Amino acid sequence: MRSNFLRSWSFGTLIGLAATACAPTYQLGLKPARPSGLFAEGREQAQAQADSVEVRLSFVCFEPTRLVFEAEYRNPTRRPLVVDPTAFQFEPSRQPQPAAVPGQKYHRPKPLPGTEVTAAVAAASQTLALPPLPARPVAAIDPEPEITYLRATADQEADKASRFDWLGLALTVTSVALDVASLGGRETVGQYQNRAAVQDIAFAYNVASAATKVEHAVSADQLQQRAAHLQEYALRKVTLEPGQQVRGYLYFPRYDAADALVVQAPLGSRVVPLEFAQVRRRVR
Repeated sequence: MRSNFLRSWSFGTLIGLAATACAPTYQLGLKPARPSGLFAEGREQAQAQADSVEVRLSFVCFEPTRLVFEAEYRNPTRRPLVVDPTAFQFEPSRQPQPAAVPGQKYHRPKPLPGTEVTAAVAAASQTLALPPLPARPVAAIDPEPEITYLRATADQEADKASRFDWLGLALTVTSVALDVASLGGRETVGQYQNRAAVQDIAFAYNVASAATKVEHAVSADQLQQRAAHLQEYALRKVTLEPGQQVRGYLYFPRYDAADALVVQAPLGSRVVPLEFAQVRRRVR
């Protein structure tokens, strides 16, 4: 009975692995829903205007958990304009699953390589369940708390990297003292073994301590770089005087199972929609 069970389990596992291996893979992309003819550094921009103020938005890249856009504001008016990244919101949506034909057997979709498909078709072709989309608009991520956190954590890591290791010093002094004491006469086997053990402990501890300090220093440097990157590139709250303009990165959570994203961009007292299509193209 056990043998039959193992054979059945192995066969089922192989079938599951084969199905997974044969499932298509897709490349995800994001672009303005309608061509605008406007580009920034090779990226097409969506554009909107209200009260003589213009905003442009282009998609930059996918991060592991976030979408990165670049927003650009121009203020040709005679009044100051406050630009606040936390006032941005977006609403993801997707096309419905194709309706099944009554009486017809279901067949898993098999898009050809290079074909663009909806989120529902992609999930069906991979035998995956579609996750729910948010019921409310999703706010952009405020960069200020992240910058503050990165700075503080970098300072903590730098402090750990530069902190003097008194225990390592004590072990080193003890090891040297035992070496000096051994020069005055003959050691017993037990004394030699004890001295060698202390030396090994001191050496191993100091090597580990030095490696830990290096890890803290590297972590501090990486955190400082991330904070500096956000400070330089993120769109941060700013007042645009007449004739001024500003551009910066805007961050949203990722929703890979969406087909469209409508970004609500603030323009003074008004909000304007900027529509993007999220597409997935089969690569194999």
